[in-house]
Amino acid sequence: MSTDGNSSIQQQKSDISNGFNTVDLAGSCIINHGILRLSEEEQHVCAKVYEDWSGKTSFFIPASGSGSRMFAELVNFIESGIASPIVRDFFKELPNLALFQELPIVVREKYASLQPIYLAEYLISQEGMKVQDRPKGLIPFHKTPNGIYNPFQDQFVQAMELLGENGHVHFTIQKDFESAILDSLKVLDTDDLQSKVSFSHQESESDAYCFDDHGNLVEEKGKPVRRPAGHGALLKNLNKVDADLMFVKNIDNVQHASKAELNQRVWKYCAGLLLSFKQELAQLLEAYTQEALQALNKKYQFLSKEEERACNADTIEVYAARPSRVCGMVVNEGAPGGGPFWVNDNGVVSKQIVEKVQISDKDKAIVEQSSHFNPVFIALSKTDVFGNILDLEEFVDPSKYLVVKKPHRTGVLNYRELPGLWNGSMHNWNTVFLEIPKEVFSPVKSVFDLLHSAHKAE
Repeated sequence: MSTDGNSSIQQQKSDISNGFNTVDLAGSCIINHGILRLSEEEQHVCAKVYEDWSGKTSFFIPASGSGSRMFAELVNFIESGIASPIVRDFFKELPNLALFQELPIVVREKYASLQPIYLAEYLISQEGMKVQDRPKGLIPFHKTPNGIYNPFQDQFVQAMELLGENGHVHFTIQKDFESAILDSLKVLDTDDLQSKVSFSHQESESDAYCFDDHGNLVEEKGKPVRRPAGHGALLKNLNKVDADLMFVKNIDNVQHASKAELNQRVWKYCAGLLLSFKQELAQLLEAYTQEALQALNKKYQFLSKEEERACNADTIEVYAARPSRVCGMVVNEGAPGGGPFWVNDNGVVSKQIVEKVQISDKDKAIVEQSSHFNPVFIALSKTDVFGNILDLEEFVDPSKYLVVKKPHRTGVLNYRELPGLWNGSMHNWNTVFLEIPKEVFSPVKSVFDLLHSAHKAE
C-alpha cells in the first residue's frame, strides 16, 4: 500500500475515533431571518431575468442509488405473509401504475385471479422482474401519452422542455448500468442525444476505509473493506461539468409530466434570483459602502449579522470570489429535522444546510424552532461574480465529514463519509435560501409513493 494510502487510513481512523461529528447550531433559518419569500411579482421578475440569460445551463442529477429500498415493505410482506393496509392498496392500484406495464402479458391478463404474495414475489425475485437489482432511475414511474417513463426519461424530457435545444443533463450513475440507461434515453428519439446528456461515476479512489469498533481496519481476502464515501464525493463530478449555471436535484424527485409546469416556473425564478444576486454583488464590489452592503444583505440574507459587521471593502472580495447558490426550502409539515440553519464555527456564524446526523442533542430546542427542510432543489453558479471559472474543491470545509455505522457480517463497520455535496462541500459558498412550493418535492422513497397524486396524470 502506498504512503498516501497509509496516511489516508490513519486520518480516517483518527476522524472516526472522535465519534459522530456534529455542528454547533446558532439558530434556525426562518422567513426573513435567512429564508426569502418572494411575492408573485418578484417571482415573475426573477423568471424574466433567467429567460433573458443566454449562458449554458445543465441539470446535475445524482442517480446512482439502488431501487432496493423502494421495495422493503414488499419484502416484509413476502417474509411475513401479512399484508398491511398500504400493501393492500398497492396491489389494488397496481394495474393503474407504470410498473404494471412491465409485467408479462400473461401475468397482466391473469392479474385479477393472482394472489398478491405471488405478484410481490414476481416483482422482486430473480426469476421475475428483479426490480431490487436496478438503479432507482430505471424503475418505471409514470404513464404518459408517449409511453411508460422511468425517472431518467422523465428528468431528461422535463429538463429539455425547460432548458431548450442547448440544454444538457448530467447524471451520476452506477457504471455497470450506463448502457441500459443510455438505451432507455434513446427510446425518446431525441436529436443529437449524445450532446444533450452525459454520465459520470463516483470515483472509487474516494471510497472510505472501514474499521471495527476497536479501530482496527476491516479486511476481506487480505484487502481493506471500503464503502462509497457519500454524495460529497460527487463534487469532483460537478466540478467537471462544462456549464456555469446548474440545477441540482435527486433522480427520484420528479413529478408526472402533466404536473411539471410549476416545477419549471420555480426553476426559472430560482435561477433568476441567483443571476440577480451575482450581478448586484459585482456592483457592490465596484462601489463598496457599508450602507450598500447592508441593503444587499437585507435583500438576499446571505450573510449572518456577524459576517455583515466584519465585512469591509477588502473582505467583500472574498465573497465576490466564491461560487454561489440559491437553495429551495420547503415548509416542514412533519417532524423538524435537517435543513437550513445558522452554524457557529469558532465565532463565525454562517448559513448552512445541515443533516440530522450532524445535529447534537444540545441543539434540540433550535431544531424544534425550524420551519423548513432541504428538498435538494438548488440553482448554482460555478463561477465568481465576473464569470471566472472556480475550482469547487477550494470551497469545501473538510471538518464537516460524517461518521457512519453500518452492520456487516463481521460485526459493525465504522467509516467516514466526505462532507455532503450540499453540506460541508459547499460550506464556503455564497448561499441564499428561498421558500418554494411543497408541490415541487415528491420523491419516491418507497414504491407506495407512486400512489400519490404527484405521480398520476391530471
